[in-house]
Amino acid sequence: MQVKTGRIRQENTEERRADLIAATLRVIAREGVRGATVRSISKEADVTQGLIRYYFKSKDELIAAAYETYMGDLVNAADAASQGSGSARRRLAKFVQVSLEPPVTSHASVAIWAGFFEVLLHDPAMKASHNRSYDKLRLHLKTLIRDLFDETGRIASDDQLRRLSIAGNAVLDGLWLEGGALAEVFHEGELVQVGLDSFSALLGVDLNTQY
Repeated sequence: MQVKTGRIRQENTEERRADLIAATLRVIAREGVRGATVRSISKEADVTQGLIRYYFKSKDELIAAAYETYMGDLVNAADAASQGSGSARRRLAKFVQVSLEPPVTSHASVAIWAGFFEVLLHDPAMKASHNRSYDKLRLHLKTLIRDLFDETGRIASDDQLRRLSIAGNAVLDGLWLEGGALAEVFHEGELVQVGLDSFSALLGVDLNTQY
């Protein structure tokens, strides 16, 4: 009985923390990090300020947890889309597609990122979190490119694969930023098509046949 009670308590704690993090992200999307005070977050979550302090030692800890969750959700959504038993060409095309469609590419997602960015360069903990997320995403992209080259008989050194993954990630970052900030200026499906065309040119392999 003690074990079961402890497990329920742990699940409730994780659920409450997740709710507070979600509320924090909504506030940041509207008001930026500076507007994400304990008071504004407690109002958004409809809880007391004391409850926030119970689950997080400080506002900085809550903001850092929110950033870790935000980046993790973006990376995991794109990664999950490219898993499976399909061809390497299809998995890479799917990765590009999901990275440039909602909910990964959206006004809310870019608004949250913009809110965090003003703090990111000056906060060591958040910068470390960003580096971990970037490395995870780039290494996953590097693996997809390597698998594609293996499938198509291309040969590339590890350094070449690294540079291609950096370039590919930069393409996705730029399109993601523009697509989230200026969604209304793009035709339906245009961002994905530009992404596929760009990756096809970068890698010398046509990805459009798999989209």
